[in-house]
Amino acid sequence: MLERRSALEKDLQQGGHEGAKGERGVKLGEVRGWSLVQASGFPDQAASFEAALASLLGASLPARVGDGVSVQGRTVMRVGPEHFWIVGPEKDDLAERLSQTVSPAVGSILPLSHSRTRIFIEGTAAREVLAKGIPIDFDPNVFKLGQFALTGLHHTPVLVHRSAADRYEICAMRTFAHSIWEWFTDAALPVGYDVMR
Repeated sequence: MLERRSALEKDLQQGGHEGAKGERGVKLGEVRGWSLVQASGFPDQAASFEAALASLLGASLPARVGDGVSVQGRTVMRVGPEHFWIVGPEKDDLAERLSQTVSPAVGSILPLSHSRTRIFIEGTAAREVLAKGIPIDFDPNVFKLGQFALTGLHHTPVLVHRSAADRYEICAMRTFAHSIWEWFTDAALPVGYDVMR
């Protein structure tokens, strides 16, 4: 199996930067050691598809687009009416098991791990930095813990997931990783940042 190489390897070698008042209000880094599978059901087979997926995962699926649930070390996100992204550990056999369980007449399974990069930002100033370029209301009463949004950052499609109180994970196409990283480091200059390796 091919080993994944970081699209941000060189970027992560650079140090952080102090903010205007000498502070470092956020931490930036790359999420490592994960897998991503897209599971999609066909509209006329949605009930069968979702039942098979829920049975294999051993839990109820998120009911609404934008919601995510944690299940046995995985995060299941409903990204569309019959579409789910499942984030799990790096050495996960979920894609293979789903392919064996879900009939091609019911839905499709697509591993996406190698095509995506996940960047995290955490800290008390994370919402302030994100609000500079992502058109989401980051108020904690609106964008709640566990929720995510498919949106854009400088004309680049991204998925933003609120994974903890002051932590957000941004999943983007690998080819845009460097540009997105540069945007984050520029946007975080006023509040300061540390780079986590």
